[in-house]
Amino acid sequence: MIGIGLAIAYAALFIFLIRRLPFFRVDGISRNALCAGFIAKIIFGTILWAIYSLHSPYQGQADIFFYFDDGLDIYKVLFEKPLDYLKIIFGSSDPSLFKYLKTTGNWSKTYTQGIVNESRTIIRFNAIVNIFSFANYHVHTVFICFLSLLGLTGILKTFLPFFENKKKELFAIIFFIPSVLFWGSGVLKEGLILFAMGLLLYHWHKLLSERISAGRIFLFLLFAGLLSITKAYILLMLVPALIAHSWILKTGNRKPALKYLAVFSIFVSITLLQQKIDIPFKLMDRQRQGIYMSSGGSFLGIQEKNKFVYISPAISDRIVLLEGKQGYCKIKEGVPYVSWYFEEYNDSNYVQHSTDTATYWIYFNLEKSGSKIEVPLLYPSYTSILKNAPVSFANVAFRPVIFEAKNPMMLMSAVENCLFALFIILCLSFPARKIPNTHVIYFCFSFVVLLFLLIGLTTPVLGAVVRYKIPALPFFLMPFLLILDKEKLLKKLPFLNKIIA
Repeated sequence: MIGIGLAIAYAALFIFLIRRLPFFRVDGISRNALCAGFIAKIIFGTILWAIYSLHSPYQGQADIFFYFDDGLDIYKVLFEKPLDYLKIIFGSSDPSLFKYLKTTGNWSKTYTQGIVNESRTIIRFNAIVNIFSFANYHVHTVFICFLSLLGLTGILKTFLPFFENKKKELFAIIFFIPSVLFWGSGVLKEGLILFAMGLLLYHWHKLLSERISAGRIFLFLLFAGLLSITKAYILLMLVPALIAHSWILKTGNRKPALKYLAVFSIFVSITLLQQKIDIPFKLMDRQRQGIYMSSGGSFLGIQEKNKFVYISPAISDRIVLLEGKQGYCKIKEGVPYVSWYFEEYNDSNYVQHSTDTATYWIYFNLEKSGSKIEVPLLYPSYTSILKNAPVSFANVAFRPVIFEAKNPMMLMSAVENCLFALFIILCLSFPARKIPNTHVIYFCFSFVVLLFLLIGLTTPVLGAVVRYKIPALPFFLMPFLLILDKEKLLKKLPFLNKIIA
């Protein structure tokens, strides 16, 4: 009860701020509407908690609890040694800090073999919010909802000038897409992504449209840095669109397609020249990890040797956990497995009866995913990426469909996709004769296409696809709203006047 009382108190404080802070003054959108959006987010964030807390198939088995527990472990350091707590929060590499972090389950775990562990950002968020929540989970939901609301408001204020007679519709698209409300309101990385991305776009637009100041530059770089440690690939997907859009805003909306084509041609050329970063190989490796994870089983590794092992989920008793060494194990004697070295990914070794006594780090030890889908297998070449791109994009844009829904959350996403299709059909059926601000369409679609392709190429689980694509969903619908002739639609379908007039 104390936690619920605290959560209500903080929610009231944030509603007061929404009603008072100048940032929440949005032309055409009332503060009451923003407060309603905030309350809706808290409701959806609480529903997410309830599903994973009370529904038996998911009970306690969710990132929201793993990240919260890890943050609590770090929060306890504040009372033992405050300086060490601050070092952890601000990213110190001091090896003496490991004694505090060895009890966490996700701080050191990364499936990307050398890429920054982005889970640490949400763990740090929980460690900081614990100062205000006194370790009460529901307060964390309220905080993440407010931060993501700030980000969504930043997106709204950035694009509102391009939607003069469709402000309420734009507000609904940004704030009330069900999956964005659901996944973007839980204590997950998605809330921080929306926060960082939205305010990055907002301050970038301000830098282009107003006087450049050191403070504005600092804030832009701050949120770019936060996005880079929360979900780096989203920042990379935004970079070419930001450059092209900046060029157009500074030189005028003439031939925007050619300007976007020029920027993306340079972007692709630079990418192709990066021989040290073998992008096709990294995408293939990421897809392979995703396929293994969705298939279940045990994925183990010895990082010092770059050696990796996979054991089928059909073998229930396959590893032996080590006492006193959380996250480590040995392969059970006699168990069959496949192993390979990172540098020799095509040269796998199949062992029928294990005699291996080495100690392995557990990357994952899972059951088979219930929403696994077949994805085209990638090979380490750009030709393979191009060949598989259409199917990969379609998987992200249009799935799950109704008959694929195996649980209420998947059903929600499938119904949402049907509503998206209906919205797109309506917009394309009543297009404006002259579409204003076409550069916004190029901005949105360039970001959406890049992000959807990356997700589709590497993610073989529909449940994960639904989560990963939510930062792009408002941008997926915005271009169609811009194309729509609202007056023509209302004239042909007058009953819609009660809804959107």
